[in-house]
Amino acid sequence: MCGLAYDIKAWESVWLPDLPTLSEFYDEHAEISAFSPPKQNTWKGMDAIKAHFKEIQPIISPKFFNVTNLDLVNDGNAFYAAWDAEFELRIPGQEGVMEGRGIIHCVRKDGKVGVWTMYEDPTPFVQMAMKGQMA
Repeated sequence: MCGLAYDIKAWESVWLPDLPTLSEFYDEHAEISAFSPPKQNTWKGMDAIKAHFKEIQPIISPKFFNVTNLDLVNDGNAFYAAWDAEFELRIPGQEGVMEGRGIIHCVRKDGKVGVWTMYEDPTPFVQMAMKGQMA
């Protein structure tokens, strides 16, 4: 269970972007990917991640974040888990309550997050595409 607590802190450090806190959790060369169909964004290294947050200046208020089916692998240095979340997002020019679910893959190196990949459940996007609602 202590792996779970660590990883929820890592989640909070991403979604409550206090940039000094990010450095506490992520390796300097960390790779963070967010796969939200139909595209994937990947940031390599803390400088790229911090630049991204400074550019979009998000204000994110998590309403809930649940992690289930935690599967630790590689002597506890990596895990796969299902996630389910709802959060309020405010970016200049955009605002709304968002929800999502999917899979997280996290790999730690020397006690810090080295790779953090969130795969959003593509089901709603697939349904929209089948109905011709996506370009």
